[in-house]
Amino acid sequence: MANQQDDSPSSVSRSLYEQGMTDGLPVVPPTDEKVTEMLRGTAHERDHVLGRLGNNDTPITVEMLASNAVMAGCAPPYMPVLEAGVRALADPRSNSIQVSVSTGSWAYQWIVNGPVRNKLDIESGSGAFGPNFHANRTIGRALGLAYKNTASLRPGEKDMGVMGSPFKFSLLAGENEEASPWKPYHATHGYDTDESTITLAGPNSFVQWFPHENDAEEILEGMVRNTPPSMVGGRQQGGDIDQTIFHLVNQYNAEELAAAEMSKGDIKQYLCENSYLRAEDYQKGVIWDGPLRRREGNVRPRQIPQIDGPEYVKIATIGGPGRVNAIVGPSIGGPVTKPIEFPEGWDDLIEEYALDRQWFDGSTY
Repeated sequence: MANQQDDSPSSVSRSLYEQGMTDGLPVVPPTDEKVTEMLRGTAHERDHVLGRLGNNDTPITVEMLASNAVMAGCAPPYMPVLEAGVRALADPRSNSIQVSVSTGSWAYQWIVNGPVRNKLDIESGSGAFGPNFHANRTIGRALGLAYKNTASLRPGEKDMGVMGSPFKFSLLAGENEEASPWKPYHATHGYDTDESTITLAGPNSFVQWFPHENDAEEILEGMVRNTPPSMVGGRQQGGDIDQTIFHLVNQYNAEELAAAEMSKGDIKQYLCENSYLRAEDYQKGVIWDGPLRRREGNVRPRQIPQIDGPEYVKIATIGGPGRVNAIVGPSIGGPVTKPIEFPEGWDDLIEEYALDRQWFDGSTY
């Protein structure tokens, strides 16, 4: 057994793991010195409460967030993004409690928009949701750890996910705004394009697919065909939950849809009008039958719309060159979008902590 007086990084990481405060991977010890350095990324005092998390509405302070950010390996300039992320988690509309503890094993899905993507090197192109990118991986991890440790979530005790989700702390990417023919996600939800935001949703599944032909009709049909019956968009469980579905479209298919004069609104409407399933297939996709009873006598008995309306479909352009798309959902939380606010001197802090990626940047073949 390790010496209890041993304060080496490996020993501290082991101690935190034994207390249930990690995600199972090694963490950076949150020493006073490191936490103080992390706090350079915020204008708030240490004891400033950002929100309340979990069933007990436990307050999370800036210092608590900074400690989890250190553990996750974040750099101080990431703090404004983390603070906005916590505000999203604390927003009742995010339904973050159910996302965090439900047997369905939901994940935190984060999409970052605006200039902050490039300033912090938040990847939005090739492999954006995968490994390799420091900001993407550590910001998502820090927000997951912050919720877990603030709300004291332990698997099998409060976190009752049956299978668990491999995406729970890692599903974060920027939107590839530069390669998109449409307005970015946040600009279609009340923000200016030059504002920076972070959006939270709570999906269950992540499906990748590609069209057999690269034309608008085939792409639209593929979006319908490849959406599993379990991804039902609309009011569920007696109207208590609005489930949404995110279609993440690669830049090539986005261009082809735009060339066919398809706006995001047009795509959403198409998906709603063409998403009918056989009733028996619909029942396989959900664990409650309320939506079926609600539609008795209103539609043909063997067909049920998978998506109740365009407001339950969300679209963003993410990823690098190629024709693979993703469908993420159903989300039982949000989506909730929060603006990112920056402290004085933040640009200087970015320069101090800038990482020089000395490998292929994925922008061209």
